[in-house]
Amino acid sequence: MKNYSIVIAAAVLSLTVTSCGIYGKWHPKNSEEVANIVVPSYKEIFLEPELHALIDTALARNYDLKMAHERVAQADSRLKSARLAYLPHLFAGADQAATYTGAKGGSGAWSFNFATASWEIDIFGRLTNRKRIARASLEEMKDYELAARSELIAAVASLYYRLQMLDAEIKTADMAEANRHKSYEMMGHFKMSGRADEAAVANFEASWMAARTNAKNLRLLRLETEEAMRLLLCKDNDPVVRGTAVQYGQAINVEKIDSIDLRAVRTRPDVKAAEDRLAGAFYNVNLARANCCPSIIISGNLGWASESLIYGAIGGLLQPIFNSGQNISQVKVSKSQLAELEMNYANVLLKAGSEVNIAMATIKTRASEIEDMAIRVKAMERALEATDLKMKLGRGTYLEVLTAQNELLASQIEEIQNMGEIREACVKLFLALGGGKN
Repeated sequence: MKNYSIVIAAAVLSLTVTSCGIYGKWHPKNSEEVANIVVPSYKEIFLEPELHALIDTALARNYDLKMAHERVAQADSRLKSARLAYLPHLFAGADQAATYTGAKGGSGAWSFNFATASWEIDIFGRLTNRKRIARASLEEMKDYELAARSELIAAVASLYYRLQMLDAEIKTADMAEANRHKSYEMMGHFKMSGRADEAAVANFEASWMAARTNAKNLRLLRLETEEAMRLLLCKDNDPVVRGTAVQYGQAINVEKIDSIDLRAVRTRPDVKAAEDRLAGAFYNVNLARANCCPSIIISGNLGWASESLIYGAIGGLLQPIFNSGQNISQVKVSKSQLAELEMNYANVLLKAGSEVNIAMATIKTRASEIEDMAIRVKAMERALEATDLKMKLGRGTYLEVLTAQNELLASQIEEIQNMGEIREACVKLFLALGGGKN
């Protein structure tokens, strides 16, 4: 009786010392604040049906997204395993549990063990916290799958808009090449009539070749971008169909962008995944505390002996409270890991907010430049026409024409790239705010 009293006293002491926090439940951060926030889908933000078709194809075929889905399935299996831990563990094996008792040469009896079972009683929340850790891990994997989905949508949209920008740049480069070829031919006629020298002809020829090389390089870059898109789509040689939307408002739903609640940043998959890791660490602290409490296990067996069934049940009380200080040390380590993940969550949230601010600032700044750049291009076109006319009339030099041509091309490319930057910033904002609803 004295030994049992010591064990019971140790159990009561362990429960008193460590039970605080064992049964605590994690409460999500900002759950009420973001509960009613609606994040628009990509079809509500990006307006072109050609882009919708490409994104739908990527979501259906992309291997990285499928692998993320498999990781969710693995986490779900681990959660189911943790739930089954509440049930008794049953082991069957009569062929390994047969015994014979009796005198040598005399009569005896055979006995068989059909099965043995053990069952841990979850008084101190050990199994419950393991289940909650598995659930947090499952939610984290789901968030990673959503993050992979959002990043895939953003990657397809980004490549799509880059291809549109390259299409426009190639068109502009082809026009520049054609114009410079005409200028080169015209300068050849001027040379024959004595109105220009070899230096002028050579300069226009070099300018023509530079424009030609630029157009070829842009085509190569477009080919590489198309291959990158096909890789996301998991298709080999299908053409990447795209629309011809020129204006910002034709490609992007400006009103929907402006109406997005910026608090949606808290619903981002990576922010939610960081919180899921935090929840798992919280329950890991609970589990470490629970490991300092006794384990109550009921075990038993079922068998046959001398033509009758036999069974037995034994209750076991294991007290690991001292355990060379390892359990207490694990509690301290778990608390430190929880504090580390608290800081990680705050850092992820801070980074998310910064990405939103940068994307919004880029959109507003670049959008304010659209009209100015259009006016500049028109002015450079008039300047080139006037300079070209002056040279034809003999009042201007070929260097003035070359300069005007280069400045017009630069302003046209800058205008195209500005539109590309706006669309890219919209993609980044869409991703920074959570990647849209399913």
